Amino acid sequence: MASQSASSSSSDGSSSTTSISQQKDQLYFIGEQEFWEPIQDEYIKKIAETPSEDVYPSFNPGPTKADGSMNFECHCVGHLVASPCGFEFRNVITCQKKASDADMEAGACADEMMAFMDCAMRTECFKAAKGDGKDGAESKE
Repeated sequence: MASQSASSSSSDGSSSTTSISQQKDQLYFIGEQEFWEPIQDEYIKKIAETPSEDVYPSFNPGPTKADGSMNFECHCVGHLVASPCGFEFRNVITCQKKASDADMEAGACADEMMAFMDCAMRTECFKAAKGDGKDGAESKE
């Protein structure tokens, strides 16, 4: 069962809340004035006052999980995992996570890194768009 109610706006920018309900979901629209009013709901106040360090680590632990393994779902590497060279990227990062600093200095994971770089050059998956101006020069084609 769907219901819909309209919002009313006045010339001062205030508006009343609009609710569109379809089965279990509800969508609310608020005006700018209502947006800037103090939070009234106690649950929302509690969430708003929660320190960010208590919220973010549990929802986005970053590129490294608590156990030291790679978090391939992190937004900071997600685009690399989803690239044409995602398989090679996962291989090189997994190798680097397993290797010690001494092993890395001795050349560990070189083959995996070269495979990733070869893929990146072959597929041009990280090539800047022609003339995007990011590097100050036009891309050559």
